[in-house]
Amino acid sequence: MDGKEDGQLFDLDHWNVTSGKRHFEAARLAQDKFADRITSFAGSLNFVYIHTVWFGIWVMFNVGVFGASMKFDEYPFGLLTMVVSLEAIFLATFVMVSQNRQAARSDARSQADFEANLQALIWSVHIGHKLGLDIEHVENLCKGVIEQARKSNATS
Repeated sequence: MDGKEDGQLFDLDHWNVTSGKRHFEAARLAQDKFADRITSFAGSLNFVYIHTVWFGIWVMFNVGVFGASMKFDEYPFGLLTMVVSLEAIFLATFVMVSQNRQAARSDARSQADFEANLQALIWSVHIGHKLGLDIEHVENLCKGVIEQARKSNATS
């Protein structure tokens, strides 16, 4: 394939180009998926709404709104405090598990980006050399533009 017939300059299958997301999705264990689902739910407004209703009902039961015989956790609601504390411990653990996986995914993505950039740099230098360009001159131009961009970003 030369890109003229199909508009494609190279065959992705030949170069073994894969999606990193597919790789990480395939590598996820059941426990990772479970932690991600819990973390996703805990970060939603539905989580807030459910807990607001749950706490409201709990307090109403235990202050006697539904009758004194329905009380099971007298004020200051020690059982509720324990349940909420346990929930917070588990939620914090699930969030940390999800964050660790996201950090690993980010590290792998950074490594893939570095390798792709390095490969592009090597190709660019070789192509420039074959075209007879002054590689050192081009490199100095690039450094100058990068330095200007950094200065302009620092002042804005």
